[in-house]
Amino acid sequence: MVLAVALAFTAVLNWVAVARGDHVVDLITRPTFPLLLSGLAWSLATMPGGADGAVEGVLPQVFTALGLSVVTDLLLLTATEARYLLGLWTSLLANLAWTWAVVSVPSQVGLPWWVLVAVPLVVVVHGRWGRDVIRFAGRQRGSVFLHLLSLAGLVLVAAWQGDVVVLAGGGLLLVSHLVLAHDRFCLERRWAPVLVMVAYHAALVLLVIGLVGHGTFGR
Repeated sequence: MVLAVALAFTAVLNWVAVARGDHVVDLITRPTFPLLLSGLAWSLATMPGGADGAVEGVLPQVFTALGLSVVTDLLLLTATEARYLLGLWTSLLANLAWTWAVVSVPSQVGLPWWVLVAVPLVVVVHGRWGRDVIRFAGRQRGSVFLHLLSLAGLVLVAAWQGDVVVLAGGGLLLVSHLVLAHDRFCLERRWAPVLVMVAYHAALVLLVIGLVGHGTFGR
């Protein structure tokens, strides 16, 4: 409970800092969020009578993804061209770690109906906004394409597994990074940085709850 409250407080503090352009508070709160979330994931997985074998097996992937998220956050806070490119690659590795975590959890459904929804949505989103981002990314076009491809893969794998919480987390992560890239390469919008962080924080929480919390609260 203490970690959950601290997590929520850190998130709100970060949104306010981003909205106000307070770089110092942003520098403190942005990497702190995934660190606190790592603690919450560990707490959920180690609660007495909580985690089963599937949850314990997925913890290394979750911690890897959150650790890479910390590195990505620090790089993007001072996003020169070189740091942004490096941040793309650490973020891509985080996406692969999340995908690895998703496929490590046994599927709970027979026919993955969510795939029928996720596939056309991913195609439309990438066709409408992802195409513009890649076109205007310049020398970073290849890295941006691979990064968006890794996000699409995460969404589709989550849809195939049939866990709506994990799918929502993957979808919000895609939205967050796509808005961030569109704001950087295509058109800056005043509201974009706050939306990026709100969607990003919600995505990480949903992914952790979907992968770790379900086992704790009774599968």
